[in-house]
Amino acid sequence: MSLQKETKFEQVFREHFKALHGYAYKILEDSDAAEEAVQQVFLRFWERDWENTIHTSVKSYLYKSVYYECLNVLKRGQLKQRYEAYQQRSGALDTHIDGTDTELKKQLHVALAKLPEKSRAVFEMSRFQELKYHEIAKALELSLKTVEGHMTKALRHLRVHLADYLNVVVFLLINGL
Repeated sequence: MSLQKETKFEQVFREHFKALHGYAYKILEDSDAAEEAVQQVFLRFWERDWENTIHTSVKSYLYKSVYYECLNVLKRGQLKQRYEAYQQRSGALDTHIDGTDTELKKQLHVALAKLPEKSRAVFEMSRFQELKYHEIAKALELSLKTVEGHMTKALRHLRVHLADYLNVVVFLLINGL
């Protein structure tokens, strides 16, 4: 990058950083997270040929970018909270497990291991990470119909392989895991 472009970038950074940080703080309510979000936007801004690719004002481009980055930060935070809640539920389940339930858990792991890799990944992302089909499709770079097909295959496979344990599963679900 030429010295002239570096100087322009530095000028844009100095001119907008403080205001963008304040804007991000209003959304995220966390100064460190706001600073990180704004820095991430400027990093992407730096990596692009921003003088030739931005067709609106630089200010509006930066504000819109910070807004979407903040939404992504919030979404990741929600996913993290859901995963932690899942881990807590899983830990609570482990404390209630007796010999029969341990066998069910083993059989679930065995059945999941027998699934094709993509079907297992789709199932785990859907059921354990609580992602929606379109999020899974994006993450795995698959079409929505392909994700649905893998999920159908996984559920059919688990239904067949865990049929003997269905009563135990129903009992556990009724008693609130």
